[in-house]
Amino acid sequence: MPKLPLSPSVKRSFSAIPADQRLALISSYWDALRKLARSAEAVGRADLLPKLIQVADGLDGMATTIAETEAGAEVMARAARLIRATEEMLASMSSSPITH
Repeated sequence: MPKLPLSPSVKRSFSAIPADQRLALISSYWDALRKLARSAEAVGRADLLPKLIQVADGLDGMATTIAETEAGAEVMARAARLIRATEEMLASMSSSPITH
């Protein structure tokens, strides 16, 4: 999965991004979360699927508010951390041998 352009350490830059690009970034996070949900299900973590979909849908439903408010930078930073942590967890699960 490609690296996402916003990390928590540079969340202040979110405010400097033009609003239309903020919406595109939110959309890319929505897409990343939905892909992670499908990947989680594929490696036996179906319990994560509804939770990741819920976060993705929350970003989508509040995209305009996130893009237009100061608090949106914090929302995006937290989403970035969630995506990064989930990617790392799924990568470690898919590379570890399956034991029965």
